Amino acid sequence: MQGSALQKPDWFGPTTYASPAPLPTPGDWAASLDPYGGLDYFWFTGQANRTLSVLVTALDDSSTPSEGKAQPVIGLWQLSDPGTFPAPANTPSAFNSSIFGTTILNAELLEATSFRLGIADIRGDGRPDYRYHARLLYGDHVTPTRASVAGGTALAIAGYGFQANTAVAIGSGNAPPLAASANQIFVTGSAQADGVQNIKLLDPPTGATSILTAVVTYGAGPNDALSLIAGANPRTPVGGQAPNPIRVQALAPDGITPIAGATVSFTSTPAVDFSPGMGTPIVCAGGVSCTMLTDQSGQASAYATVLTPGAMTITVQLAPASYTSPQQVQTTLVGCVDCEGSAFDIALVPQSESVAQGATVNLALIARVLSNGSPQNGQTVNFSLYHGSGTLNPASATTNSSGYASTTLQLANFAAEVDGNACVGSNNNPCLGFHVFPVPSSGLRLQAVAGDLQLITVGSPFQPVAVRVTDTLVPANPVLGASVLFQWLLGRTTDNAPIVSGGDTNITTNPMPIILGISQAAVTSDANGLASMLPSTGGFQGALAILGNVTAGPESLPFQLQSLWPVTQ
Repeated sequence: MQGSALQKPDWFGPTTYASPAPLPTPGDWAASLDPYGGLDYFWFTGQANRTLSVLVTALDDSSTPSEGKAQPVIGLWQLSDPGTFPAPANTPSAFNSSIFGTTILNAELLEATSFRLGIADIRGDGRPDYRYHARLLYGDHVTPTRASVAGGTALAIAGYGFQANTAVAIGSGNAPPLAASANQIFVTGSAQADGVQNIKLLDPPTGATSILTAVVTYGAGPNDALSLIAGANPRTPVGGQAPNPIRVQALAPDGITPIAGATVSFTSTPAVDFSPGMGTPIVCAGGVSCTMLTDQSGQASAYATVLTPGAMTITVQLAPASYTSPQQVQTTLVGCVDCEGSAFDIALVPQSESVAQGATVNLALIARVLSNGSPQNGQTVNFSLYHGSGTLNPASATTNSSGYASTTLQLANFAAEVDGNACVGSNNNPCLGFHVFPVPSSGLRLQAVAGDLQLITVGSPFQPVAVRVTDTLVPANPVLGASVLFQWLLGRTTDNAPIVSGGDTNITTNPMPIILGISQAAVTSDANGLASMLPSTGGFQGALAILGNVTAGPESLPFQLQSLWPVTQ
């Protein structure tokens, strides 16, 4: 026979049910069904609670889709299955889709194990020109598995058969891909309510899908915990702000891992006027309740201004809008009038402050003079020191119409504890004390607050990288005046490749071959211990990557920022 069809050996060699070939890494391949009655078998590892789609398109001898050659059917078994026929998941007939020449198997994986994929010609003719093009669309896992309720968390989805036009939805929101390869898609999570969400992958031309059920938790999960870090306060005059914030931390079920971007709600009975401390406020309008998101250390806090005399129960709940019985903690605050048996009451913020040893800083002291809960205008507040060195400027101040008077405590090369008083009127009655404590460099600690992992599209702005400096006490106190050093390397990656990583898990290890510059900036922490910096791109445009590190005392934290060109489809 002259000019007859010649067999082109498949790249993976012969397969049998007992000896399947490894599924091609991209999840996309072409092969032939030969000889007579021949089948191709492949194996791969999958996770429980996932769905997948297998697409097989029959091809003619010019690799064009055809319904006149092979009639492909598909089966899926667990690899441990001794040989159940027909397969537990199968297509009983060929060309069951609306796509010409294409058979689609949609299946659900019920446990984490290895699976066998079989492709056969239902006609059984088995000719060398019975070729096919196969693709497995399957999402396996996501890194990291936590995202902020506010959105913006960089997520990497791993699996098989992804393309540039693969659409991604998380919960009820779409998440356009930032970068895509056959085995990985990078997205930025859209805003969602606290709780466990699904991820859906969709192939628009064919309608093929893969659903990863309950793989990413936004904010607080159903088994997360809320702990009260600090909440004790002295008796506070009505109209005065309690000096210490009510501070909480959201933790994973292990009791160790902090939960960032979780919703925390502060309420009080009777009502107090809340103002936000650390955390990202969503709403504190009106003040009688306050809802905010935990920062990257899992913490959130609020200050309380007393509105009525007597005991108030302050309740903090974790994601109350998402769970019927939310985790909660409580503390008590007591309000008073004529607290010291004087005609006036005085409130002072702060009453205690930690300052980095050796720092030269200005500390604002704000007093409020009240009578029966009403602010007092025109009253003199005298500020003085009775221990340690510092300058009060001014030493006396007159209250405004809201009852406030303030001064600045100037500390130069701060070395030892400073103690003082704020007193009302010529009789210096009543008085409240304030205390400033030194923290040596060796006693500084760093907490991540925001922005340490960012993945955006070119043209969108980076957000500042923020950290908090604290001491080593339990609970830790924020430290004013600590020197915080931000250092970063600016560069580009090859082929717009992502390089970001999440925590101890590397999302990808693509190198950054083009170095554009190295920069650093020193920042001094404020009274809340916060230091932030928006790393400069040095005027460079386009896809950029920033790898940096923040240091304070013996502590250091990494940060990674990257901008990518939009995915072209």
